[in-house]
Amino acid sequence: MRAAVYHGRRDLRLESVSEPEPGPGDVKLRVLYNGICGSDLHEYYDGPITTRVTPHPLTGVKNPVILGHELCGEVVACGAAVADLAPGDLVAVEPSETCGACLWCAIGQYNHCPALAIHGYNRNGGLAEYTVVRRSMAHRLPRGVTPLQGALIEPLAIAWHTANRCGLEAGQTAAIHGAGPIGIGVCLTLQKRGVEVIAVDPSPQRRLVLARLGVRVTIDPTACDPIAAIRDLTGGRGAHASVDAAGVPASFHAMLHGTRVDGTAVVVAIHHVPVVVPPFDLLMPEVKLTGVALSAHAFPSVIAAMAAYELLYARDQPSEALHAPLAASPAARGGAVVAPAAADGAGGESP
Repeated sequence: MRAAVYHGRRDLRLESVSEPEPGPGDVKLRVLYNGICGSDLHEYYDGPITTRVTPHPLTGVKNPVILGHELCGEVVACGAAVADLAPGDLVAVEPSETCGACLWCAIGQYNHCPALAIHGYNRNGGLAEYTVVRRSMAHRLPRGVTPLQGALIEPLAIAWHTANRCGLEAGQTAAIHGAGPIGIGVCLTLQKRGVEVIAVDPSPQRRLVLARLGVRVTIDPTACDPIAAIRDLTGGRGAHASVDAAGVPASFHAMLHGTRVDGTAVVVAIHHVPVVVPPFDLLMPEVKLTGVALSAHAFPSVIAAMAAYELLYARDQPSEALHAPLAASPAARGGAVVAPAAADGAGGESP
């Protein structure tokens, strides 16, 4: 079969490789869709980062390795002891294989397993015609969820876990810095939960996508001070929770300082440049700074929301909110912030 094989930094080859076969507890898939993650780009340009030059302790895999961890496939064969899947079933792949025996696995926080192996980095992945996964990694898709949507479940599961880490309730406000796939997924997830979302991204195309997905307040950080704009939009308080989904020092700084006293700042982006955090910036505002490690137990929730047409959807027309009269934050210059007028009720704060 043909596969995209990573040999090392800037060395990715389309090769003919042996077709894998399932062992006990395995499921063989015909890959239907596989997404390209930002982590894959980092691995290609700057790696090895997650791939290994020595055998992985759980899987024994080292470079060269087949990339691809955002995937959906059709079951073609099952190994011994797999009786609840059958050829023809569609599955989304949760790309984490764990030891199942450590403290973290025992308490359900398997995303912290010290022996964690990631499909497409420490296992041969989905950028191939066929791939083999452990049964625990395969989540059957219900009718109505397409294979293309199935390949989006992995990044949306990270977004779902990120939203959980924010710890917000309906009516509270979140500021999402970065509108790539994860940032957009966090916006969708929080909106579904009734949270007011402020999205920050320099790309006009991404801000347009956000608007079409119903995000009513967007900020261009190149045209105004996003921290001042967020505070203007929240009565001077700042967001209840902020998310860095961009992974650059400016987004981290805006996340931290745009969060209100006793709020939560969540880092989901992978930073490749060190960020300096003066302890005083945490001390006085008492901001809770936390991170996101992949996802845990999020796949079933994302699949259920997707099947109910609640999480992932497309609209042919912009959100009705965009037809409301618009007002700009006092911090905005040149239309840098777009928000509904106060009469619309958006931007209002709960204590």
